[in-house]
Amino acid sequence: MKKSIVFAVGAAVAALVLSGCTPGGAPAGGGTPEPVPTVTVTVTPAPVAEPDYGFTFFHEATIGSTWAQMSAQLHMPVGPYDGCAWYGSLWNTELATTNAFLDSRNPSAGATFFYTDYYLAASGANFPRNAEGVGVGSTKAEILAAYPSAVVDSYTDLGAGTMTRITVADSASGSKYVFAITGNAGANVVDLLQWGPAAGTQWSHLCTGF
Repeated sequence: MKKSIVFAVGAAVAALVLSGCTPGGAPAGGGTPEPVPTVTVTVTPAPVAEPDYGFTFFHEATIGSTWAQMSAQLHMPVGPYDGCAWYGSLWNTELATTNAFLDSRNPSAGATFFYTDYYLAASGANFPRNAEGVGVGSTKAEILAAYPSAVVDSYTDLGAGTMTRITVADSASGSKYVFAITGNAGANVVDLLQWGPAAGTQWSHLCTGF
């Protein structure tokens, strides 16, 4: 190596030592590097969809509740139709309805079933769904896939006519789902649904009787 190159390298090393610098960017004096802040990433879990109805409830309204209690549960006033203390609306639009039926002999005993009607809804409309993802608008095949042990029979109501009923009993609550197909929404599409301990026996003239 030429003397001039050796001299230049030696001078550079000497300059580093004198200035207190160390190779690699370490702090002067050999101190510990500043710690790097730890970044914690928190993942918010996706919200779990709550069922719209179950054997004993429709949203917050529960089987066995009075009109006043259901008003408090739903955070909105609900009550019976005029001249019919035991039957009234919980959730109605111009195209679909959900009502509550109380004991007609003793309305203060509370709701005995809830009742959703397809009414004027178009094919493929959205309707309330339970934990199994079925309800009004579901097909017979979808109901039976969700409840393989459901009981299927034919029933004739004086007002609603002949229907196919699909009954699912819940031993834990004493309540039941009764899905009904009248053909108004398609040959295999559920267009009526009642649920509660008294569901499935009367589908029309619920205020005036037969």
